[in-house]
Amino acid sequence: MLGYVTIEKPELKMKEFELYSGYYCGVCKSISRRHGQLPRFVLSYDAAFLGLVMAGVNDDKNEISREHCLIHPIAEKTIVRNKGIDYAADVMLILAWFNLLDDARDEGKIYAKAATGLLKGKFTELKNMYPELVGKIETQLAELAALEKDRCRNIDQVAESFAKIMEAIFTCDGRERPDETNRKLADLGYHLGKWIYLMDAWDDVIDDIENKVYNPLRYRHEYLDAEPYDDFRNRIRGNVEFNLFMYLDQMGRAADALETNDNSSIIDNIIHMGLLRQTEKLLRKGLPKPELPKEE
Repeated sequence: MLGYVTIEKPELKMKEFELYSGYYCGVCKSISRRHGQLPRFVLSYDAAFLGLVMAGVNDDKNEISREHCLIHPIAEKTIVRNKGIDYAADVMLILAWFNLLDDARDEGKIYAKAATGLLKGKFTELKNMYPELVGKIETQLAELAALEKDRCRNIDQVAESFAKIMEAIFTCDGRERPDETNRKLADLGYHLGKWIYLMDAWDDVIDDIENKVYNPLRYRHEYLDAEPYDDFRNRIRGNVEFNLFMYLDQMGRAADALETNDNSSIIDNIIHMGLLRQTEKLLRKGLPKPELPKEE
């Protein structure tokens, strides 16, 4: 996940924001407690959302405390602990491993090679804990790499691999649930994966063109080398917007069908407002800023 999954803070009650912050800090504490200090660099607000959903559907009981941390050494922060948070922490580390492996192999980044060496033992431990999840991620990443190598023009086909990864993340935590609940979780993860992949493609399309890096939007919409970037972005904006809002609608339907108990209001805020705000914000990228009214 890439940091797009956030709340719409003004629309949350204070107690809801405190709980949400407790989940975020709880993931950080879970990583440090169970995997050491180094892996904490993988933390993102996406992890809080995953923790909220998984704890909600499994009816986890929250253990809440007030603690100091490295980032906030003076003021105490609310910390939430539960099994859903621990799973979100593990997933962040698994995804970070594959991202570092990709950077080390394809881009030869020194820091990535060093980090994979340091995290190899932890990844092996997590692979043994979640063999089905890691196996599905490896399979889909291999398919995604093959499609990108072939410069695939079919955005749905390329996004499918990432959607399947997200589907696995929301269903392969190793806990027993009714089949119907797993189906709803799979739908949520799948459409979230489609949304994230297209958001990232739109966000990076100009940089990818300049750096000659694969981006499905470039090939799907046949970017012409002489075409001004703003013209290209404006030409494809309508198609991108249609698909992003379609994925948001499908995510909303899946989330509304889930029973997530005490976390439901925060999850609703993220799905129906936070992701909408992120989408609108990113779609404005490349557009001229609106002029402020002139003073009389």
